[in-house]
Amino acid sequence: MKLCQVFIICVACLTTLPDLAVGLRNVNVHIPSAVKRGDNALLICNYDIENDTLYAVKWYRGRREFYRYTPKEKPAWKIFTKTNEIDVVTTQSNASHVLLRNVPTSISGKFACEVSADAPTFDTSIVAADMEVVELPAQRPIITGIHSRYRLGDIINGNCSSDYSKPAANLTWWINDIQVPPNYLRTYDIQRHLAEHLESSVLELNFVVTTHHFIKGRLKLKCSARIHDIYAQESEKLIEEDRPRILASGRSPDMNMYPFDQPGDVDEHNELYLIHKNAAPRPSELDWQQQLTRFLLMGLLHLAWTAAQLSRTRNQHSCSISQAERARIKRLR
Repeated sequence: MKLCQVFIICVACLTTLPDLAVGLRNVNVHIPSAVKRGDNALLICNYDIENDTLYAVKWYRGRREFYRYTPKEKPAWKIFTKTNEIDVVTTQSNASHVLLRNVPTSISGKFACEVSADAPTFDTSIVAADMEVVELPAQRPIITGIHSRYRLGDIINGNCSSDYSKPAANLTWWINDIQVPPNYLRTYDIQRHLAEHLESSVLELNFVVTTHHFIKGRLKLKCSARIHDIYAQESEKLIEEDRPRILASGRSPDMNMYPFDQPGDVDEHNELYLIHKNAAPRPSELDWQQQLTRFLLMGLLHLAWTAAQLSRTRNQHSCSISQAERARIKRLR
């Protein structure tokens, strides 16, 4: 009795040792978490069959089998796709690898590999992982609502958007290459474009400008957009500090002389200069104005000279009449 118990214990210990274990084990998959629409996707299923014989390797998308490899059959591979959504490259697929060609966004989801050993054990193991087929945005993230100049105490308010992708891009705002704190941000719900089966994301930035935001009179805003590890783009806006200007007399100018950018004057191309509404006249306009002023002055001088001459003539005539009258009165006497 004691000998039987010792034998059972020894067998149990031997079967638990990893180096002496037999049968199917160490099944795992390497499936890309994200792949660009139209690219190829390589799915890998690794396993250790030990002393058993491989019966079959089956690949599933969701619950539907789309590829099977059975080494004892001719040909060894079989395709089970009712549509053209999953296109398996059979010449580059085998017992451990499956190559999918020109993947569409519609196949995003869970992919599983099932490995089965042959008789007598018939051990079976299945492992799964998610893969998302990504539709990338057609352009960089777009920054709107940001002017080219701000003064201390002003409020900077703008949006960063990334349009028409699947899934929507993750957006991040940066100030001078430092990620902004959450209290500067406002997140909007993802916009879904049902007809195109695509999505858009928007992230708002709102903060008060202080002295530490400007470095040598400049502030750099940046918005970055990312989708998994296959897409990363960014856009920037450079802002200049709008400081009060001192006139030659030494006094500060009227604050209205240098207004901020007005609504509707957003500098979408981010040129770093201030547009003055009241531009100086051109030289041709100055010449014309000077000539007109000179002509009017000459006319006024001519009129004044003519009036003076008329007044002098009247005075002389009046004096002549007075002298003749006095002479006539003297003769009468």
